[in-house]
Amino acid sequence: MKNQNGYVDSFVKLIQCPTVTNSGHEYFEAFHKVLDEEFPNVKQTCEKIEVGGDVLLYKWRGKSSARPLVLMAHQDVVPAVGGDWKYPPFSATVVDGKVYGRGAMDCKNTLFSTIQAVDELIEQGFVPEQDVYLSYSDNEETSGPGASMARDWFKSNGITPFLVVDEGGAIIKKAFSLMKKDVAAVGILEKGYADVKFIAHGKGGHSSQPPKQTPIARLAAFINYCEHHTVFKPKMSKAAKAMIYGLGDALAFPLKGFCKTIGLTGWWVSKLAPKLNAAYGNSMFATTMVFTMSSGASAPNVIPQDAWVVANLRFAPTDKSEDCFNKLRKLAKKYDLEVEVLQSREASPMIDVNGEGYQMYKKALNEVYPDVAVVPYLMFGGTDCRVLQQISTNAIRCTPCALSFDQLGGMHASNENVDIKSLEECVGFFKKFIQEYK
Repeated sequence: MKNQNGYVDSFVKLIQCPTVTNSGHEYFEAFHKVLDEEFPNVKQTCEKIEVGGDVLLYKWRGKSSARPLVLMAHQDVVPAVGGDWKYPPFSATVVDGKVYGRGAMDCKNTLFSTIQAVDELIEQGFVPEQDVYLSYSDNEETSGPGASMARDWFKSNGITPFLVVDEGGAIIKKAFSLMKKDVAAVGILEKGYADVKFIAHGKGGHSSQPPKQTPIARLAAFINYCEHHTVFKPKMSKAAKAMIYGLGDALAFPLKGFCKTIGLTGWWVSKLAPKLNAAYGNSMFATTMVFTMSSGASAPNVIPQDAWVVANLRFAPTDKSEDCFNKLRKLAKKYDLEVEVLQSREASPMIDVNGEGYQMYKKALNEVYPDVAVVPYLMFGGTDCRVLQQISTNAIRCTPCALSFDQLGGMHASNENVDIKSLEECVGFFKKFIQEYK
């Protein structure tokens, strides 16, 4: 069995594989070879299933197939172009008990912890009570088809997972004096998603004779309105209430009592929070919209006939996508803009925090991390888990790897890193969870 140095050596090799999303398959094939070399018990014992080239599945046969467990992660990482990196992003440099590199916390730590846990349990002669699957897509960062291929494989083989576990929340280390415990944030729901294109048409022309209300001017006025007005009203959701109530367990008085009260009766906080902290408050309680792409003329002295911008929306669980689109169409009409929905999905269903799946996961967290508060987490971003949730009874989004607020800031940014101790603890958690899963 690997010691700490063995963990580091294996994890470093995973980070050193530049599996950048949408890069060539040869990079992922090389990554698969590293997995075979570093986790020989998994290679020897588990059935390896490559589905369509975009997802890697392993099946570890258990004593029963009645309630399969699926542990998810993704192989791909976002590009590491630019930024103020202390060390080359694919060097996997080890400094002061940390491993630096792209993918260290998103999410090769998840992949490593799950496959290492299975490898060690196989070496110890353990046989799981239920079938265990490892599901690793290679295009999660671009919402690619890998997770859908895995879902379709399970469906075509008549397999209904009882529980799927993916990246999402983490163990967030104490950050201020009134935070008395670390928090294990367990993702219970993902906000919805849409990309919407707003198009302005005009006559075009030479910039030396500019008319009023050009396509770009109308788009700019529309953007300015959206930036300075509340387009989508904040509302208290069931998931937000559960999260706020749970946070009370991690806080000292008076914040503890404040959160417990809000979690029961605090509908009003959804109106107040966006005024105190617009970015976080709106993300927690409202559908958000941000403009991310634009295009106009191909030369600086040309007034474009057509110009467009794209906005990214994240739907609150209290909002339906079509209601939001109708509101945007009505608003865009005032600026003579065309609206095109490029892609869209609703918020995922919320897992029952009193149900068996969540409670099993919480029990294992409490046993491995007794001084950590387990808190339901409303996720603002997206994961592959939403896809497998379509065929599963329960879906949880949490890798219990301890991260500081500074480390969380490395998500998709420079100097992404993870503590070696946190990796060891995370492997230990997944071993415990698999052993107790019935």
